[in-house]
Parts: sequence; C-alpha cells; structure tokens
Amino acid sequence: MPVYRLDGSHSYGQGRMSAAKRQSGRARTGGGRRVAARLGLVGGLACGAIAYLLLGGGSTSKKPAGLACAAALTPPAVAQVDARALGPLREAVAHVLPQRVARLYEEGTVAALDAWRDGDPSAPPVARGASRPAAYEMRWWAPNNDDVLADVFTFSKPALATRFLAQATSTRCREHARALPGAGPPLAQNLTWVNPDSVAEADVYLQRGARVYRVADVPAGQPSGGAAGFDLTHALQTIDTLACLLPQARCQRGSSQVVPA
Repeated sequence: MPVYRLDGSHSYGQGRMSAAKRQSGRARTGGGRRVAARLGLVGGLACGAIAYLLLGGGSTSKKPAGLACAAALTPPAVAQVDARALGPLREAVAHVLPQRVARLYEEGTVAALDAWRDGDPSAPPVARGASRPAAYEMRWWAPNNDDVLADVFTFSKPALATRFLAQATSTRCREHARALPGAGPPLAQNLTWVNPDSVAEADVYLQRGARVYRVADVPAGQPSGGAAGFDLTHALQTIDTLACLLPQARCQRGSSQVVPA
C-alpha cells in the first residue's frame, strides 16, 4: 500500500465576484440613463450567471477532502500505554493473516485518524519510557498480491470506542463509499470506498468493549482510473472471513473460508 501523507491543513479558496456598481446620482441625459440601465442589467445578469456556475447553482457545496473532513469530526483519540502493553495489542491482530499464508511487510502503532488515511505505522519512540498510542497495525502482501491490513484501536472507555466506530463506518468523509452489514462476526460493519491513493478498498469494523478492530483489503490489479466501479465482492468475503480470527469475534462455525489466493 503506497504511502499517502496529508497534513490536514487544507485551505479552500472562496472566489467572490463583486456585484455591478450601482448608478449614483441622476444621469445627465435620458439616453445616458437608458444606456447605463442596460449596461447595469447586462452586467448584473452576467455576474449572477457566473456566480451560479461557480457555486454549483447554490444547491450543494463541495465536500471537504477526506482527511480534513475526518479531522473536523474530531474522532476520539486512542488511549496511551507503555511499551509493555503493545505486545498484547500486536498479538490481537497477528493471527488474522499468519506468516505462512502471507508476507508481513510493515507494522507499528497508529492513530485514530489512520482509519481515513494511509500513513505508515509509526516505529517505537526513541525514549523507552515514552508513552505509545494504544493502537497497532500490521500489513501483509497476500499470495494474490492484495494488500491486507489489520488494526486494533483501544480507547479509554467503551463509549469512546462506540463513537469512533460510528464515525469510521460513516460514508460522510470518504469517496464513493458504501456501508453495509458485515457477514462475518456478529455486529461487524462493512465499508467500501476509494481510499486516498485512489484505489478501491474494503473494510470491516468490529467493536468489542473499548477496542475497535479493522481488517482491510486493497485488491491487486485495479485498472487505472476505475476504482469507483471496481468489484469488491471477493474482498468483502475475504475480510469478513479473516475478521473471524480476531479476539472475541464469536463467528458461527461452518462459515465459508475465503483466503486471498
């Protein structure tokens, strides 16, 4: 999965067209008054038409870019932990795609906003006693070259996890997004969207207590410029099956097993 960095400091220029100048005082002649009135009317209509086109007819406004939009939602921050707590977090997602099945290529801590962006997981801080985000991500290359990842986001209380889940599974700040119920663990939620790298992605989110898990699949072989219409059916089957390997997934036995191949 290529790295996509945004600092969130988007600025949106607002083009503003000045209205036609009002006629001040009386015209010196009747003809001048008529000419001025016609020019004023034409100028006013032209300005109005151009403003209507620039502003999209006044009916809708352009949706902010994904990360800026997500930051405006103010998702809750994950908890902070010491280095010893990272081991259990890693263990929670490590079994989603065993090393014998796929090749692990990246891992580390992440932040809540990484649910909307595609930044690299962070390496451990230099200071051994420094606190770390209680969120961990692992990324694998699947045998079919799909880019698969698994995250765990840990919050200080379940209510914050519930709030984060509602925001992360919303289509509001994502391009070409579609939300639907998951077919794997109970209460899982699926999401398909075009991520910041302009490729189609399928996600499944699952909350258990103060933790929110995500498994995502970015299929290989996507045509350039065709992400919005790319078929994610197999990717959804894959992530729903892999999510059953998460802690407390509580999947029913006999579910079909789909592994990227």
